Amino acid sequence: MYRLGLDIGGTKINIGVLNKKNQLIATKKLLVSAISNAAKDIKQAVLDLCNKKEIPFDRFICCGVGVPGTVSADGKTLIKAPNIAVLSPDFATLLEAELGIPVTMVQDSRAAAWGEYLCGGGKGAKTLICITLGTGIGTGLVIDGAIYHGALGAAGELGHVPVVENGRPCGCGKRGCMEKYCAGGGLDITARELLGDNATAHDLFQAARNGNQAAKAEIDLAVSRLGNVLVGAVNLLSPDCILFSGGMSEQTELYLEPLIDYVKVRCYSTGKLPRMEKAALGEFSPLVGAALIQADAH
Repeated sequence: MYRLGLDIGGTKINIGVLNKKNQLIATKKLLVSAISNAAKDIKQAVLDLCNKKEIPFDRFICCGVGVPGTVSADGKTLIKAPNIAVLSPDFATLLEAELGIPVTMVQDSRAAAWGEYLCGGGKGAKTLICITLGTGIGTGLVIDGAIYHGALGAAGELGHVPVVENGRPCGCGKRGCMEKYCAGGGLDITARELLGDNATAHDLFQAARNGNQAAKAEIDLAVSRLGNVLVGAVNLLSPDCILFSGGMSEQTELYLEPLIDYVKVRCYSTGKLPRMEKAALGEFSPLVGAALIQADAH
């Protein structure tokens, strides 16, 4: 018995296989830029992985898909995905037809939080916040042993908290959203504005490490903007654990550590602070959580 987990991001798709002990035993990356037909290309990638690792394809019981957007209550329809265009609203149904097993979609940050709660750094937490720092910024909440969706189904959209009035346009249809300034995609824009047309967030961090004070100032500003929003989340929910996943969490010295310090200094405290650290499952948190998602938990 195996479970299949997918994490679909803005630039790549992480594919993973879990065994019956919920251990991640095989992974593969698929570039979004190489996708022509999402369901068919993913099936082929899964077949290739199974052949390489000698995993019987007919032993999969289900597939969970972490997506950067909002999905329907039954996990079958993609309602809104501001940062990715390769998926159609009926992607789960199309992938089900290709794989021959039940497919359930879940918002990727909720999947990351669930994966960490069950198998990673969030074990034992009463209130867990998992922040996914990637192309965009997502937030998953696990409260009292269950994913928290909110009455309107959109809990955790911290990436779309406005931080600049009438600022950069966002894929969600609003302007000035935090992820357009603090996530990888937003820092790509900042890099182009500061360093030139072809610059990326990676170049911005490299420039800061090389002593470019303007680049360092922009990163510090991104940290403070994200930090202020996280302080609000801490003050509202009083979590015992905050975990950070996604590619931007790998920028430890210039981004993640200053962010954690910023929140520690500024959040309301009764003498206790939440445990704040990098997610134990790293970039695989969302696919693990998606693979383990229950049919009624989206």
